[in-house]
Amino acid sequence: MTRPADLEPLTPERRRQMTREHLLRAAAQVFAEQGFHGTSLDEVAAAAGFSKGAVYSNFRNKEDLFLALLGWIYAQLIDAVKETIESSEAPSGSRLTDFVDLLRRQDFEAGAAWSVLYEEFHLYALRNPAAREKLAELDRQDIDAVATVIEHERDSQGLEPLQSATNSARIVVALMRGVAMMRTLEPEVAGDDAFLQAVMEFVARGLLGAPPS
Repeated sequence: MTRPADLEPLTPERRRQMTREHLLRAAAQVFAEQGFHGTSLDEVAAAAGFSKGAVYSNFRNKEDLFLALLGWIYAQLIDAVKETIESSEAPSGSRLTDFVDLLRRQDFEAGAAWSVLYEEFHLYALRNPAAREKLAELDRQDIDAVATVIEHERDSQGLEPLQSATNSARIVVALMRGVAMMRTLEPEVAGDDAFLQAVMEFVARGLLGAPPS
């Protein structure tokens, strides 16, 4: 009997990957509901339907689990942005509606609680040097990934940059975090389509650059 072409063999490495992703999904739910400090690894294991030993076989401690989860979410967001860009050959400014839709979907999937959760861990990291460096490194990696997307868009659209790709990426990340925090307090204002459209216009026209004259 032949195996379907799209079916991956369940190797030990694949099992470990599936277990890790399942734990990350469970952790995302528990952290979002109870916060970083209010969550225990026992609760994450219970939510995932695994033993606590399964958690420790993949993550050293709760801090390590949270940082792995944050990196996983960053990667998902970058993939979603790339997918949005690659889904159309129209110029960046013509795809603003697609990016507004992306903002809405990401808010629905991750939940506004994640903006607060990031700030909770950020305050914890400020008082814990090792966690602070790990969080800073994770943020640097996120900024580098955003900068790569910006550079690719500039090259493909023939845009003249107003800032370096890295500086533009820092501004984009800071802006998105600020918008997310605003939406936790006033979702009816910061989640308004007109506001989100203005945000994406600012990003597309103010940061990516303008066509050569």
